[in-house]
Amino acid sequence: MLVKTINRPLLYLHSPLLCVVLIEAHLHFLSLQSNSIYSYLCIALQLIIESLPFFIAHHFSANCTDKTPKKREGLIWLLGFSCYPVLSWMLSTQSHFFDDWSLLSVQGWLLITMASAAWFISRALKTRDKTRLMQFISKLFSLNIVIALLLIGWAVIMAGAFNSEQDPNDSHSFTLVIDISRIFIDGPSFLNFLWQFLLVSTLIGCVYAINRYGLIRQVLAKQGVLAFVASVLICIIVITPFIASLVLWLPLNTPNVTLFPSQNHQLLAPANYQFIFWLFAISTPLILVFERQQQDTALAQIAQQQIHTELKLLQQQINPHFLFNTLNNLYALTLIKSDDAPHLVMNLSNLLRYTVYEGQKEQVTLAQEVTYLKNYIALQKIRSHEKCTLDLKWPEQGKEFTLTPLLIIMLLENSFKYGVEPTIKQSYIRLHMQLNENILSIVCENSILTKTSDSASGVGLENLRRRLTLLYPNKHTLTSGPDGNVWRAKMTLELIPC
Repeated sequence: MLVKTINRPLLYLHSPLLCVVLIEAHLHFLSLQSNSIYSYLCIALQLIIESLPFFIAHHFSANCTDKTPKKREGLIWLLGFSCYPVLSWMLSTQSHFFDDWSLLSVQGWLLITMASAAWFISRALKTRDKTRLMQFISKLFSLNIVIALLLIGWAVIMAGAFNSEQDPNDSHSFTLVIDISRIFIDGPSFLNFLWQFLLVSTLIGCVYAINRYGLIRQVLAKQGVLAFVASVLICIIVITPFIASLVLWLPLNTPNVTLFPSQNHQLLAPANYQFIFWLFAISTPLILVFERQQQDTALAQIAQQQIHTELKLLQQQINPHFLFNTLNNLYALTLIKSDDAPHLVMNLSNLLRYTVYEGQKEQVTLAQEVTYLKNYIALQKIRSHEKCTLDLKWPEQGKEFTLTPLLIIMLLENSFKYGVEPTIKQSYIRLHMQLNENILSIVCENSILTKTSDSASGVGLENLRRRLTLLYPNKHTLTSGPDGNVWRAKMTLELIPC
């Protein structure tokens, strides 16, 4: 059995963590109030070195093999994101040199942990396991929720930074560094800053909502690009003074600090219009990309439903002539009170039970499918009155792999239909099934006894080809055709381990 590892590009794997480290480096660099590129590079390199245990734990937990237990993956993640910060804190209490040298703060640790957790949640959302929990988490990661969380997070960070400053009104000494202890010490001041920044976040969210639900969905989608551009410009002109008046009304604004781009406290300042313009310019492509992704997802779901419907129809097209002929044979056997009648009824009952119950499942074990084939052959022996010579070979380890039910039976039905039923002469059928690792090889042959059988592949084989194309894309082969006095069909399937 082959065990495949998850190979992911390093950029895709580590980009969230690297993004957080670089943001943390920028915050430290801005707190120094320096313009030296060398200082910034030194800070970024030091933070990357300090964050290496996070990157290593994230890498190994993300690249565990498919057979690795989830507990082991979680343990690797916890060792890097929990044990390492604790050890760093213990070392900083014992060594003042390490405490002065280290740049990784509690804020940085929380952000990098959240980035790693978000990456694993994003990976889980891409899987096909649509449980209720995954559906709930998927809704949490909708664009609206993500935008709301980002705006709330921005408000909390800004409130914490203002609360950490001795004099937040002094724009020259202001640094974007959060002292978490001051949030608990001076809680009312933090809440005072928080509600003001939350109001600004709400106004930005309103601009986003107007753009997405009003301009993009109603104007761009229905009226075109020209109407959309004109509507955006109208919105910028109309809503900018309104938003500016609300923001500049907040108590936080002083002659030195404002929460809007304009520094002169005027509603119609050009900087205010530029700020709103950039909100539309940034949010528009983001919304369009997300809307396109949602549309592609919806189309993929529709295509999947169509495939599922087509598979059901194909499965229902299994030739019913076998059932009718078997019932005719059963009727004939009961008239002459043959001893074979009870066996025929029992075998037919087993076949119908498997078709109705197991045949509706997506996967069955290979052993179950082989048992079904054996029951079918036993029934055909009664019907053919020993006029058919059988050469059978069954695979071993059938309980360790699964496949889609009622695939192999089509080859066997085709052989009996064209190689046995049309004639009273002695016929021949060979069915060999061999399992090599997870590849199942099937060879089914029947003697050609009629003129029509050497050219007829049967509706069953066409049905089988279509089902294989839908169920096993690039994971199967199927060839069939006459070879001398026999009709030979060869099929391979890549089975799924249990």
